[in-house]
Formats: sequence, structure tokens, C-alpha cells
Amino acid sequence: MLSETVVSTFLQASITGAGLVLAIYALFTPLSHRIFEERAKRLQRQIEKFEGLKNKITPDSKNKELKELQNLQKEIKETKIFPRYLGSGVFLTFVGYVVSVMSDGNWLASLNNRTPPNEFIIIMVFVFSTIGFLFVGALTIIEIYASMRREFEDVKKKQKEVKSTEVPKQESL
Repeated sequence: MLSETVVSTFLQASITGAGLVLAIYALFTPLSHRIFEERAKRLQRQIEKFEGLKNKITPDSKNKELKELQNLQKEIKETKIFPRYLGSGVFLTFVGYVVSVMSDGNWLASLNNRTPPNEFIIIMVFVFSTIGFLFVGALTIIEIYASMRREFEDVKKKQKEVKSTEVPKQESL
């Protein structure tokens, strides 16, 4: 049997989790243009690689090349769609935390609701919501990192170009 302290802790953690899910969305929104721009560039590179490989394949091609072509096709499909973790992932995680808050509040409000099945629901909803948050958070971090890394690489390229065009200094006599 759960104690009031444990359920109160689940309640606080669920409220915090729901807030953090919204914070992820708030963090992602200003960066979305750059991130989707990066996805578009990645899609273009994948399509070019796919077309090049497709043109090389003949009836005598090996299974390895065909498998690579199929993998590229799968990657292209995944890149073309809106990231599921930002749509249904965020929604389900947020709803899970809200259901957890409501279940916790219901359990705390009434002694009649303190049954083993209700306690099992409280634990499972919280655990699944937290696992969902883990995935949404990790995928968001990966997406933002990839975008920032690409931007950083672009800055390094520009920096090298500027250095290569610098006028050498004359030595003083």
C-alpha cells in the first residue's frame, strides 16, 4: 500500500513533468526553423545519395547495395515526416502526467480510492509518462545537438575561408 507521502511525491513529480514537457516545446519552438532547415538539408543529401546509388544498381548488383538502397529509402521517409516525438510523443507524455496528477489527487482526496488497483494505476501512469519524457527529451536533445553541431561546422568553414583570404602582414625592417 502506498503512503500519502509517496503519492504526494508522485503528484509533485507529475506536475513538474508536465511543466517540463511544455518547457521542451517552448525550447524547441524558437529553434524549429533552424532545425527543420537542417532536416531539409539532410533530406536533400539523402535523396542525392539515393539517386546516385539507384543509378549504379544493375540487375547484377549485390544484396548489400540493395539493402543500403532500402535503408536510404527508409531514412528518407522518416526525415520527410514531422518528428513523431514532437507530435504524439509530447502529447501522450503531457496527457500521461495530467492523468497521473488526477489519479494522485483522487487517491489523496478519498479513502475509498486507496485500493491496490488504483495504486497500480498511479504507479504505472507515472512510470510510463516518465519513460515517455525520457524519450521525448533525449530525441529533442539529439535533434538540437545535430542542428547546433552543423551550424558550428558551418562557422568553422567560414572561419577557415576568412583566414585563407587574409592579407599576409609585412615584416618591419
